[in-house]
Amino acid sequence: WNPRDGQEMAVAPTDMHRIDYAKVNRPHYYEYVSGDATIVGEKEHFLFAAIVDVLGHGREAHELAVEIEKFLVAYWDGSVVELMDRLQNHLAGTRGAGAGLCLVDRYSGVLRYAGIGNTVIRRFGSSEARLLSRAGIIGGSRRTPREEKMTLTPGDIVLLYTDGVKDRFQLQDYPQLLHHTAELIARTVIQRFGKDHDDASCIALRYER
Repeated sequence: WNPRDGQEMAVAPTDMHRIDYAKVNRPHYYEYVSGDATIVGEKEHFLFAAIVDVLGHGREAHELAVEIEKFLVAYWDGSVVELMDRLQNHLAGTRGAGAGLCLVDRYSGVLRYAGIGNTVIRRFGSSEARLLSRAGIIGGSRRTPREEKMTLTPGDIVLLYTDGVKDRFQLQDYPQLLHHTAELIARTVIQRFGKDHDDASCIALRYER
């Protein structure tokens, strides 16, 4: 299994960075299960992270979220766009979902992302940045997915979250974010900025030396 850009592999193994990560998935206030899914996996020197928001909430949304999680765990590889296309075919005829798919090379710090629907990815740290998810529903009508990239530096925090989290919070609303562990960050984002009337999920990644 190899990434598409062979140049990103031409780095000494001692230069591989550690990524501290955590995920939190909290259901709608009136529900017992969530229609969101959070996936993090590692293979060789790559880390894969995905946030999924199935349309609606409750048990039926949860069952589809579980199915999507199993699919992504089984089939993620070196191209987030190709994986998004496979997921589109897999979800045809279902209620559909939004998703953000992210792949980080722990040698180079290059993060690749493709998103469809109301999922968010943001970076805090060396500079603040946001990559765009394209409009649509996976399994239904959608824009063509497009890969976007950014390069991480040690100390950067990456957050992926669904639209059950208030999107426009700033660093001044949570100034400890740059210093907390990934687990504490993910939990705090949901506690402070999660919406009670929706499923809310967050993945936090801390890119370290």
